[in-house]
Amino acid sequence: MKKKITNIFFLSLLMISVQAFAQDTLVGWTFPSTSADSLADFSAGTLNTSRYLSCQYGTYGFPSYHSIAIDYTTNGSGGSPDKCAKAIGWNDCVDSSYWMIKFKTTGYGNMKLYSKMQGGGSNPGPRDFKVQYKLPGSTFPWVDLAGGTIVCANDWTTGVIDGIDIPAECNNLSGQISIRWLLTSNLDINGNSLLSSGICKFDDIIITAVAQSGVERNDFGTFASIYPNPNHGSFTIDNIRDVKQIIIYDITSKCVYDREITFDNKVSFSNFNKGL
Repeated sequence: MKKKITNIFFLSLLMISVQAFAQDTLVGWTFPSTSADSLADFSAGTLNTSRYLSCQYGTYGFPSYHSIAIDYTTNGSGGSPDKCAKAIGWNDCVDSSYWMIKFKTTGYGNMKLYSKMQGGGSNPGPRDFKVQYKLPGSTFPWVDLAGGTIVCANDWTTGVIDGIDIPAECNNLSGQISIRWLLTSNLDINGNSLLSSGICKFDDIIITAVAQSGVERNDFGTFASIYPNPNHGSFTIDNIRDVKQIIIYDITSKCVYDREITFDNKVSFSNFNKGL
């Protein structure tokens, strides 16, 4: 497609939002065989490169608190050579033992959580968990995440968290958000009492998010700021340089907006059908 002499600025809309602002991996642990350890395998830029996974019992600072050893030599959800995190010693630890991650959300929002758990095989591990989050600071309590109940089995498809929302109060914070997977019963995956040998495997822990900066480079090497980001059909295009006209097409390639640049380029599609 030829560029017009007037330097037209093209936007493409998908589900009444700007397509460029897709979910990015904010932080993630997938335990590849080349670096199977507690450190994060993915980070948005350098924001969360030093974050790590832990397994713990109790509350830090209390006499009963202790770390639970994690093994990274067992095959994970992807099969060999993919690895996972594995821990034992979950018996008699209801509401006390948990997996935990911490991460920063500076510049990001609209976060979603993914994870996979397996409850062992010949050494059946814990069946029941729930996911909780906590804001930075010692005064904030642990809060249950909606949709965060987990029932594990001896497979990688049952105990799955598949893109549940992390609340908006966690958006764009410079302090560390905490998320934990807390044991909620003393039953193994077969419904029997947990033994000390019971194994819990953990893999593919991913937090996705949307960058909130709203700044993207266009086809002509100039910048435009689009906000709010994300939006619900109404947004402003600002700081446009060397652009004379704004043309916006929907997902079907139909032109839905065609205007010369004005002082206030506020665009609203709130009355359009969802998805156009």
